[in-house]
Amino acid sequence: MKNTILLLLLILGLFACKDDDAFFDASIPRENIRFEPVQGGAIMRYTLPENTDIFAVRAEYKDYKGEKMVKVASFAHDSLVIDGFNEARNGVPVRISLLNQRSEESKAMDMTFNTENSSAVAFFEHIEVLPYWDGFQIKYDVPTGAAGLCNVFFLGTNPVTQELDTLLLETFSIVSGENVKYFNLTQVREANTVVVKTEDLRGNVAKQKVYEGITCYMTEKLEPSGFEWLDPFALSIEDDNPDYRLGWKYLFDGDVKGNRKFEPGMLTGTITKDMYTFIAGPFAVNTPEDPKYFILDIKEAKQVARFQMYALLYGSPSLEPSYFASMYINDLPNWVTVYASNDKEDEDSWEEIGNFYESPAVAVPWAQRALDVDSEYYIRTVEDLNAADPCYFKLQFSAENPPYRYFKIEFNGVFKEFKNWAWAANTEEYVTLHELEVYVKQE
Repeated sequence: MKNTILLLLLILGLFACKDDDAFFDASIPRENIRFEPVQGGAIMRYTLPENTDIFAVRAEYKDYKGEKMVKVASFAHDSLVIDGFNEARNGVPVRISLLNQRSEESKAMDMTFNTENSSAVAFFEHIEVLPYWDGFQIKYDVPTGAAGLCNVFFLGTNPVTQELDTLLLETFSIVSGENVKYFNLTQVREANTVVVKTEDLRGNVAKQKVYEGITCYMTEKLEPSGFEWLDPFALSIEDDNPDYRLGWKYLFDGDVKGNRKFEPGMLTGTITKDMYTFIAGPFAVNTPEDPKYFILDIKEAKQVARFQMYALLYGSPSLEPSYFASMYINDLPNWVTVYASNDKEDEDSWEEIGNFYESPAVAVPWAQRALDVDSEYYIRTVEDLNAADPCYFKLQFSAENPPYRYFKIEFNGVFKEFKNWAWAANTEEYVTLHELEVYVKQE
């Protein structure tokens, strides 16, 4: 009896071994496989033999960190993407096998492949960190198919420890093509140390580089008392009567938050209607079919670094005047183009020098803290108003531009129907700004 049991166990063990060692009897000729290096990996292209039992192709290899990677592609395809690399590598081993529908694997075949630099590494092949107004700029040109993130730091004073530290400025997605990023620093120095660090799609650091001694071009706000706002299409609403206070002069009165409008009401507990602001319309938005623009004359040619365009902060509601009865943000620009010239009468002399665009459907618009937009930012006291940061966007200009006197400003779009609230839609395309500041090269 004992011998019979042992014999049965031996037979079962042999069958078990046979199941464990089961494999798929198929192969693929080496000449049917080729590898094409690409950014961060390779594409394995293959031609399968006429074998109806082949269900998938399997590739096993190790990524740049030495971690095991397995990629499987269906028999219906003719290629498989191999990724997981940053720096370019040659002769990376890979084991290739075939699978049937029962996931049984054929005998593996050993091959090698080469990779190219990932876009997070190739980013550094065509990058320039250059001087800029109150900071620096980064120019880069990345091939098609870019992916990954770029982190930009500068060496500055940590506001918490008050010690020298590497401070993060921005993290942005690497996109294909020629691009430029401008960085204006609050800690202005004659020269900056900039650290650029890229990450792959898995969050791993791909490469880091330090750029030292980047010159900073100092700027200053130009005194606006002599500015003139030319209005060729008579669009600016000029009404300085009580309950209105509208006109282009309020673009240059130095009130970037709305203190003139809100302070009297905050002190007396009433709602004031006076706006002390600029609004143009109806139909002040520029279109190719119906061009509209304004011209800013700063009276003397200057090397201009940037414009800063402001909105009223969130104080008392803007139910009056009627131009503001809709949601205030719907009158604010989301798309502005600026041209410059030293001869405003010569149409051929205008050069485009700057452009700002933000999608009207963006989740967090530049005007998030502006009047009527988000009650979280509602300001009730003069003290809070004075402590609040202004709400604005920048139009950045090249440091290589010559001095200009005249600036043609096109408002190409407004938010118009923010959050799809049709009841508050700016159907007549009014355009408003609260303040416009001009920053020029420091003399």
